[in-house]
Amino acid sequence: MNQPVAQGLLFSRVSGGTSQTIVSSTGVYVERVILPGTYVGTLALYNSATVAGTTAANNFLTLGLPTSSIPQSIEVGINCNAGLVYDATGTPLATIAYGK
Repeated sequence: MNQPVAQGLLFSRVSGGTSQTIVSSTGVYVERVILPGTYVGTLALYNSATVAGTTAANNFLTLGLPTSSIPQSIEVGINCNAGLVYDATGTPLATIAYGK
C-alpha cells in the first residue's frame, strides 16, 4: 500500500518525543499518514486549530503503533475544517501528508 504521494501536498513529520503539535490552524484535507516501519507509541490526529481542542469529540484517527511493522501508508481522506493537530506519545515516526 506504499503509493506515491500526490504532488502539491504539504508534509508534517512526526518524530519521537513530541506531543500536541499544531500542523495547521486553518482547514486542511488530510490525505494519508505514512509509517516508515519501526516505531513505538501512539499517534492521534484532531480536527482542531489549537492544542486546547484535542478532545475526544475532535479526534478522527488514533493509531497505536507497534514496535515493528512493514512500511506502509494509511489513506485518511478527511477534511478538517478547523485545522490539524497531532498528539504523539512514545517515539512514533510518521509523516502526515495534507493539502490546504
